[in-house]
Amino acid sequence: MVVVGPPCHHERMGEVVVVTGADLPIGRRLVIAALAEPGVDRVVAVGAQPAQRRLLASIAGEAELVVAPFSLDDPRLASLCEGATRLVLAGPRSGLDIDGTGGAELELAATRSFLVMLARVADVASVIVLSSALVYGARLANPVPMTEDAPVHPNLEIAAAVDRAELERLVAIWARSRGATCARVRPCVVVGPENGRWLARSPWSTSGLLVSDPGPVQFVHIDDLVDAIVRIGAARVDGAVNVAPDGWLSYAQVRALRGPTARLRLSRPVAIVLARVGELLGLAPGDPDTLVAVSAPWVVANDRLRALGWEPSHTNEEAYVEADRGGPWARLTPRHRQQLAMGVTAAAASAVVFGVVVWLRRRLNAVR
Repeated sequence: MVVVGPPCHHERMGEVVVVTGADLPIGRRLVIAALAEPGVDRVVAVGAQPAQRRLLASIAGEAELVVAPFSLDDPRLASLCEGATRLVLAGPRSGLDIDGTGGAELELAATRSFLVMLARVADVASVIVLSSALVYGARLANPVPMTEDAPVHPNLEIAAAVDRAELERLVAIWARSRGATCARVRPCVVVGPENGRWLARSPWSTSGLLVSDPGPVQFVHIDDLVDAIVRIGAARVDGAVNVAPDGWLSYAQVRALRGPTARLRLSRPVAIVLARVGELLGLAPGDPDTLVAVSAPWVVANDRLRALGWEPSHTNEEAYVEADRGGPWARLTPRHRQQLAMGVTAAAASAVVFGVVVWLRRRLNAVR
């Protein structure tokens, strides 16, 4: 059943789930997952657009689906969200930027208004807020990997990361005042079929403007992120949870997966200044915020999430090559690209070992 407007008020005892950002890839997947969840009676898809109605209607089963194509501060949401028991903030703007780096601007004032309204009409028992691991900050001194015990210390140069840290604080205070649990989900760089163009333009593609010594990086597939959020919600987690595959990739490994591309590597201060000047002039040789993010590690551990039974279906390499649309290897399948990249890496390692052996032999002969 699909409803556009006030929901039907039946005598139900199941969950009423409100998902924001339902117009974008993460939120849309979360709506679909909630509709399939046993014990859910109603799902309110905040932000879902009328064009999505047919797709969502084909998925809706016994649960009642309420399509709410409104912004978070729209007063019409009050009647639609009445009786909500679970809140999933997957998009405080119109949806979380799929890349997971906090690139989307947040409307914190609208979020505050939404929470005030929700407190009047609902008795929410659990909240999930989708954030980013960038709230830890990208710094050379960061341990690799960081656990959820690491302090929240976003880079001031990355305004969206600062806003996400404030969003976490705002929602956690609200949940605590309501006696609800609050899970703060912190993914690494999120990739998937919908953001291949963004990935090809980003510093993580290893092309274009780059800092001289990029840090290690992790890529989580969007489907693995959604599965993580579903498990976090089922477990009623209260606290921070990192989302990332096992391990991470070095710049050299990403470059091998990407293949040969044109790149300009500069020191971090020079690269950021050049990116900001380009942004002002409309040339945009690189996103200043993502240049800061790529210049130092913010790699996270996934032990807490794995303890919930979550396992990634994609490795870092698999997630990257599935999403990457650029470079001369784009025509190859993800499996072949990964196999070729592994072969190149192994060949390079063998060449280094061979070079060291030759050098040592020459040194020994010279001593003799």
